[in-house]
Amino acid sequence: MALLSTLQRLTSARPPLVDVVFAALWLILCQLAVLYAWRDPGSFFFDSEKAFKPLYSAIRESEADEFIQKALKTSATSQHPDLQHERHPSSPYLDSYNASKICAGIPTKRREKEQFLPRTIASLVDTLSPEERKSLHIVILITEQSPITNPAFGQSWLSNMADEVLLYSPVPKYLSLDTYRHIDENKPTETTERNEHVQLDYATLMEACQKQGADYFLLVEDDIIASRDWLSRLNSALRLLEALPNPSDWLYLRLFYTELYLGWNGEEWHIYIPMILLVYAMVAGIILLGRAMRGRLTKQTPYSTTSIIRFNVWFIAFTVLFFMAGRVTVLPKSEGIREMNNYGCCAQGLAFPAHHLDMLEDKLRAPPHHAAGDSFIEIVADEMNLKRWAMEPSVFQHVGVRGSSEKGGPRKKLWNYGFET
Repeated sequence: MALLSTLQRLTSARPPLVDVVFAALWLILCQLAVLYAWRDPGSFFFDSEKAFKPLYSAIRESEADEFIQKALKTSATSQHPDLQHERHPSSPYLDSYNASKICAGIPTKRREKEQFLPRTIASLVDTLSPEERKSLHIVILITEQSPITNPAFGQSWLSNMADEVLLYSPVPKYLSLDTYRHIDENKPTETTERNEHVQLDYATLMEACQKQGADYFLLVEDDIIASRDWLSRLNSALRLLEALPNPSDWLYLRLFYTELYLGWNGEEWHIYIPMILLVYAMVAGIILLGRAMRGRLTKQTPYSTTSIIRFNVWFIAFTVLFFMAGRVTVLPKSEGIREMNNYGCCAQGLAFPAHHLDMLEDKLRAPPHHAAGDSFIEIVADEMNLKRWAMEPSVFQHVGVRGSSEKGGPRKKLWNYGFET
């Protein structure tokens, strides 16, 4: 009744008062949008200079650098988590009953500018307890035909942080066969085109992880930085998926996405317009209901044309501001998991349940290889009618300066803006 009474007073007030009240409210909301929507790429108030500034990721990179220096001499593998024991001498370990066994596969190739692999691996393991580290098996695939050209090849930090390193060429005698392994079958050649090469790399890592008997295969690109609590949050998200009525109808869980594609997408205006009309009808109905109820007590004059025009003008103004603020800002998702069958990008971090790996590996190896690796996975999900989920918020950040490891590759703004808060 209080709301009805307020709306009734405003609509029956003199025009200047109505306009002043709504103008003040609109300006206040606009200022709030300026304050909070600057990191939403779908917002009119988006500030790219601030939004792309690394904050939390810069802290995590610094922490990773410190861990790498220690890993030059001390083991941090799942079999010998000595460095974890030094960092967590008395911390409570992960409940092994609740922890899923995860195998992470990371394909890597020399990049033209900065090499991100060391920090990628370090950020995955630097905060883990010994028991957490034992639940995570990390496989690195050096994708060059001549692995010696890759800066990570033969480095002590690599053999001290990764559990397994795969090569497409024979392992030199001076390297440990406990860590390095030669892949001699179903491998790409020097003439293999990029899309086919990437798909075969993914399939190779899936095959290696299946041999570990892991519950989940985690595909990770070599240019990410992970949050401190990424593994515990991943395990929590996987438990939520396992508790679904049909826990087998999804292909992967996304650990990274960019808000760039989650705005007001043009192909969804058929959804937005009915929502706008519904809100319009509800607001108009409340005003009319309030007037009708009050009309029983007092004599009311009919609405003037000016009042009707004023109502429509302000409704349009507030609707425009709503969309200007951005979808991620005005319709935020709660923490946990969210279904993301569309607009997810890219393959920086995808967790697949083990029961889908045989099918997916076969499809990745089979021609034609007409799509990029991450796009092909989306095609498979559509063909198999499998859902795709994402962690909210993201636990990975894409720190790669270039979207392609090829010289002159296109610059891509694949960034999770919420990760930095």
